[in-house]
Amino acid sequence: MRLELKDVPGTLLRALEPISEHGGNIISVLHLRGNGDLVPVEIIFRIADESMLNLITGALEERNIHVSKINVDGRRYYEKKTHRFIFIGHVIDTDIRDTIDRINKIGVVSDLEVVMPDPDEKSSVLMVVDVDREKNEKMMEVVDDVCGEKNLLLIKSLD
Repeated sequence: MRLELKDVPGTLLRALEPISEHGGNIISVLHLRGNGDLVPVEIIFRIADESMLNLITGALEERNIHVSKINVDGRRYYEKKTHRFIFIGHVIDTDIRDTIDRINKIGVVSDLEVVMPDPDEKSSVLMVVDVDREKNEKMMEVVDDVCGEKNLLLIKSLD
């Protein structure tokens, strides 16, 4: 399993706890610090079955731990793509909660930064969204639909 962890004390421990709490036997943990905000962490562990994996990934999501990739027996089981979107317009006034809820039905809004210079002016929102690569196209349709309906300018990440 590959995780993307914020470089904050205690985050690695919070990420490992659900594995052991749900019956996983941790074999190895490898993390390499870089210059970015997120630290990629590779965890190898053994579990009895897929239901344990679902419990572990669910617990990680509840803790806002970003799972970017899962391999089972050397085969890709799950791979997450991370997008960074900038929404420009009356993002708050057009119900940002609705925007987040609609995106969360397909992916997960994992981070949000808002710049709102004045309540009467346009705001800008940087939104980080994680989505399973298999659902990526559907998620992009949802984002485009939201922007069209709410008259928001969208700047998408280039990756």
